[in-house]
Amino acid sequence: MKDSRKSLKIISIVVIIFTLSSLLGIVSELLYGEFDNVEIPADAPENILLITKIVVLSIAILLILPQIYIGVKGLKEAKHPGFSRAHIFWARVLFVLAIIGLISSVAGILNGDAVKENIRSLLNLAVEIFLYYDYIKFAKAVSDGM
Repeated sequence: MKDSRKSLKIISIVVIIFTLSSLLGIVSELLYGEFDNVEIPADAPENILLITKIVVLSIAILLILPQIYIGVKGLKEAKHPGFSRAHIFWARVLFVLAIIGLISSVAGILNGDAVKENIRSLLNLAVEIFLYYDYIKFAKAVSDGM
């Protein structure tokens, strides 16, 4: 039980770090990168581009909230196990979504579409899958061992 709590704490910290690095990557791409993925006419006013960036950042933050939740909740559960299992549910949802994304990245590589970006995405998603798998395993062990 003590090893599971320690492992859950470590995995939760890694999930938080991984999530924050993903958020920083999104922010830096929005601020400094090419914004080629969005269909905006070349003669569009600058405020349209700014509004588009704000919407994309807002959606990214909204999608990152479950990851932050399981990281923080995992730290709390490792310290003081409780009866809540919602964090395990969200970890399972994120695990399934990462697998679906992995399939999409593999299909993109096989089709030859943006191979470099798809390989980077594939590696990123593989790390997420392993993280969420371990998180679920250790969170269940801590929850069951209460």
